[in-house]
Amino acid sequence: MTTAYLVSTALMGMFVLAVLGWIGRSRGWYHYSPSTERVPLPPGDGLNERFNRLSGDPIALTVAFALLVVGAVGSVALYIGGPPEMRAAAGIAVALGGGLLLVGYLLFGIYLSATRRGHPRSLAVAESATVAGALFLVAVTLQLVG
Repeated sequence: MTTAYLVSTALMGMFVLAVLGWIGRSRGWYHYSPSTERVPLPPGDGLNERFNRLSGDPIALTVAFALLVVGAVGSVALYIGGPPEMRAAAGIAVALGGGLLLVGYLLFGIYLSATRRGHPRSLAVAESATVAGALFLVAVTLQLVG
């Protein structure tokens, strides 16, 4: 039974690599050269305008980063040196917060880079959803194999 799972996983892995290789060779992405000018988000609601303004403001970015660091360091300090009844909750909070931050950073980064390259919002959301689906498949595969 275990051998069948391992063979199935290996075959699916080779299939995924073949599809990724085919996609990589069939598109003209390797001819892409980034421009030095910053392309703003497409005009729309006030949220995009506010986000464009805040994403270019060094003080807003510094404050957001400082809040993230203080929250992460505080949670880890509570996990290490806090009372025993708080350690489990702090450990779960650190793991969930780190995972959500990583996945959110990745998916929002894909969305943001796609919209700034001129893709429509629907295509940018589709690209982010594709990456989220691939991450989910990787997580399920690791749970099944591990």
